[in-house]
Parts: sequence; C-alpha cells; structure tokens
Amino acid sequence: MKLSNKALLLTAGLLSSSMVLASNVSVNLRNDLLKADASIDAGPFSIDAGGTHDADKDTSSAYAGLSIQDTDATGPLQVGLGARLYALDSNLKDENNDLALAVALGGWYRYTFPMANRLSIYASGYYSPEVLTISRLDHMYTYNARLEYMTTHNTRAFISYGATEAIYKNGQRQKSNDGISVGADVAF
Repeated sequence: MKLSNKALLLTAGLLSSSMVLASNVSVNLRNDLLKADASIDAGPFSIDAGGTHDADKDTSSAYAGLSIQDTDATGPLQVGLGARLYALDSNLKDENNDLALAVALGGWYRYTFPMANRLSIYASGYYSPEVLTISRLDHMYTYNARLEYMTTHNTRAFISYGATEAIYKNGQRQKSNDGISVGADVAF
C-alpha cells in the first residue's frame, strides 16, 4: 500500500475516533510528510499526543505531553505552556540504534485578528537541552508556525511551516518534518 493511501486511512481513523476521545485533532499533509496531533482539554490543562513520518528523510517521531493553557477564549490571544516527551527515530549513518528520547519544554500561542476574526496565527516551539535527553541525542528542538482560516465554527484550515532538528553527540544533525504543508484542525 502506498504511503498516500496509508496517510488517508490514518487521517480517516484519527478523525472518526477522535470524536469520543479528543477535543482537537489536527492533520498536516504533504507529498512526503504526514503529521497528526490530538489533544484532550480538561479545563486549564491539556493532554496532547502526536506523531510524524517524513518519508523523504526516512524519519519518524512521536510525542505525548501535558500543558497548562489559558481558559479565557474571549480575547484575541490564547497561550499554553508545557512539556512533551519525544521519541525520535532517525536514519543516522553508521548507527544501529537510531531511537532517541527527550523531554522538551515550550509552548504555543494563537492570535486571532479582532477585525478579521476568522483569520489567526498559531505558533509553537519546544526545546530539549542535553540534560533532558536520553541516548546519543545532545539536544533537539521543534517549531511550527501556521496561518489559519476558520472555515466553520469548529474547523480551521491552515498553511503551516515547521521543522524538527535533532543534534547528536557525535556531531550529526538530522532535520526533518521541515517545509510547508497544508492541513486542518477540528475541535469537538
């Protein structure tokens, strides 16, 4: 089965199963990239999880995290701060075990333009220093920025740019999930 067929099946599965389990589900697609995220909001706290597969770089990553977020959604700015546990599976040269773990700290924000309330900017970033990494990973960071347009009351379509960069103790750098993608974020 081709990767595009797998991506469509995974997307359909996430969206159909998320109605019961998740508050938000987000899916990004590109020819060589699939990224899916889900979160469960519990008042000021949010539990989130997600994963990516970059076929071009032959890398995969997954994360699970906990964050505290702004519960007042009436203003134009929403903010969340938290921590995530990342598992990175990189295709490194001359390495047998490519799996690395890291605890990353960071957050996200969304600014909705008051005069054009369907349009918003969302950005997130997480960083893991050497003291919070396991295996041969020295440090890693991931970031994402997207321009969102609210198409319906609970759905945002977006254009996104982001990347994940892992720097290993042997000096190798692995940049993945980088580039522009399109996607949708659905709130339940």
